[in-house]
Amino acid sequence: MIAVSQLFIYPIKSMKGIALTEAITATGGFKYDRILMISEPDGTFITARQFPKLLKLETKVINNVVHISLPSRESISINFDDFSNTNEPTEVWGNHFMSHIASIRVNQFLSQFLQKDVQLRWVGNKLSRRTKRYPEVPVSFADGYPYLLLNEASFAYLQLQCPEKLNISQFRGNIIIKGALPFAEDGWKTIKIGEVIFDIVKPCTRCVMTTINADSTNYLANNEPLTTLRYFRADEQGKIDFGMNMIARNSGKITINDTVEVLERQNAKNYIKSFPPENSKLAQKCTITFEGKIIQGNNQQTILEQLEQQQVALPNSCRAGICGRCMVVLKQGEVRALTQSAIKKNNRILACSCVPNGDIDLNLLKK
Repeated sequence: MIAVSQLFIYPIKSMKGIALTEAITATGGFKYDRILMISEPDGTFITARQFPKLLKLETKVINNVVHISLPSRESISINFDDFSNTNEPTEVWGNHFMSHIASIRVNQFLSQFLQKDVQLRWVGNKLSRRTKRYPEVPVSFADGYPYLLLNEASFAYLQLQCPEKLNISQFRGNIIIKGALPFAEDGWKTIKIGEVIFDIVKPCTRCVMTTINADSTNYLANNEPLTTLRYFRADEQGKIDFGMNMIARNSGKITINDTVEVLERQNAKNYIKSFPPENSKLAQKCTITFEGKIIQGNNQQTILEQLEQQQVALPNSCRAGICGRCMVVLKQGEVRALTQSAIKKNNRILACSCVPNGDIDLNLLKK
């Protein structure tokens, strides 16, 4: 029998989640899920991708009041009446909509923690944001869709392949199920859990957030688990998937141990299988020259990983060949692309998705 094993909400985007025994579907997602978010003063979203220590902040919701606790145990309470009455422009992954800004007291509290001027924002009672594929479906501050389904068996399979110790919390799911075969969810189109019918929209494309240990907030070695997932969960465009994005057809309650009923199935997405040969003897040393600095590298790890290991900082965000922040200029040498979009025109390449074939010479992209 396939059933619900865990339920989570994340009241503030990128902060610690709250485990529930039951959850209520509301407009835009589970009640209280990702209804708050930290942003730049201009409304651009901020997450643990840039500030991993956000994952250490605990949240609670008591009598419609949100409480934030810092690692120092210092805390603050946030009442929704304290937010601005006006709607202000806000942006998440290129999706533009409106939200409300918290009081100066709250913004100063979070700015002090991050040592950066930030604002806390609330989606409001009437969500103006919509999902990309379904313009009639509201969504909160989640990356793209209201619900994320994870399968314990799929996670267990990944852990068997991955050399680093993982925790399913790294994938920040809302509904975690048990009793299904690994990646059985790939072939589901419509499911029913408790009182709620869900449509599975698409696999969830993963980024650097999955490489951060949620407890220590340190990055795992060798860009794991993205490196391992790339072997068997990357599509032709190089996007790496794990978990399923969903929307709900109706409101209702879901509880732990509720049965998952598959109402309709679909063809699973095709992934490129490219597991490395065991005991490979293909590893070779090479030199990576970056802005005149020469470091000893290899032809097995990405350029970004090797630069970071030598304390050479390079802007990055997704680490999956999507955002383009780690783009550099390849002056000399050849690289192997891990995604279709990793090599651009005019010798521009994405450091997170290219591996040296031999000695290479790189420059920063001049802006």
